[in-house]
Amino acid sequence: MKINWFYIRMLVLVAVTLGLVAFTHKRNANRKVKEVKVNFEAGANLFVTAESVDKLLIQNGKPIEGQNKEILDLKDLEDKLDAHAMIADADVYMTLDGVVGATVKQRKPLARVQTKTPFYIDEEGKTMPLSTNYSARVPLVTGVSKEQVNEIYPLLKYLQEDHVLATQVVGISRDKTGDYSLTLRVLNYKVIVGKIERLSSKFSNYKAFYQKAIKDNSLEVYTSIDLRFKGQVVGTKK
Repeated sequence: MKINWFYIRMLVLVAVTLGLVAFTHKRNANRKVKEVKVNFEAGANLFVTAESVDKLLIQNGKPIEGQNKEILDLKDLEDKLDAHAMIADADVYMTLDGVVGATVKQRKPLARVQTKTPFYIDEEGKTMPLSTNYSARVPLVTGVSKEQVNEIYPLLKYLQEDHVLATQVVGISRDKTGDYSLTLRVLNYKVIVGKIERLSSKFSNYKAFYQKAIKDNSLEVYTSIDLRFKGQVVGTKK
C-alpha cells in the first residue's frame, strides 16, 4: 500500500500548529498585568487625576497590577470609569506585553451655577459637581435652578461657540420673569438678552452696535444694552 506522505505531513503540521497556539494561549493567560497607563484626551487632566483613575481600576477588591490578564473584565473597568462624575468617556484596553491602558475624556463645563449647592453645566447640557482638584474659568450663573438647566443651555452653547462673546461674558443672571442678562469682562454695561429666543438675530444686532460704538468711542457711556426688541438695540446711557 502506498503511503501518502503529503497528508501525513499536513496532519503533523496542523498538530504542531495547534500545540503552539495552545501553549501560547496558556502562557499568555498566565501572564500578569505589569503596569497601568492613564492617558487623558488632549492632555487635560484638570478635574480627575491619574491617581484617582488608578483607584477606580480595581477588580476582585484589589488593584489590577499583578493580577492575571485572563481574569480581567475590561468592560467592567471601563464602566467604572464612565460612571465617574467628572469623566465623559473612557476606553480601557490591554496590550500584548501586559500593560492596561485607559484613555479618559473629561467633561467640559460651560458655566458654574451659584446656588446653595453650586454645580457646573457641561457641554452636553448636563449638571456636574464641582471638583476639589480644579476650578474652571467659566461664566458664573445666578438665578437658575437645576430644573432650568435645559432653558439656559442653548444660550451657554451659543456663547461657547462664538469666539468674541466667549471671551467677553463672565456672568449670566436670570430674573423672576425669565429674562436673562449678561455681565461682561471689561465693559461696565450689562447686556439684556431677555428670553432665550432669536439668539442669532439678537447677537448679530449687538455686534453691529458694538462695532459702531467702538468707532464712535462711546462704549463707556452706556449702563445697559437691551436686545429684547426685534430688529433694534436699545442703549441706556449714564
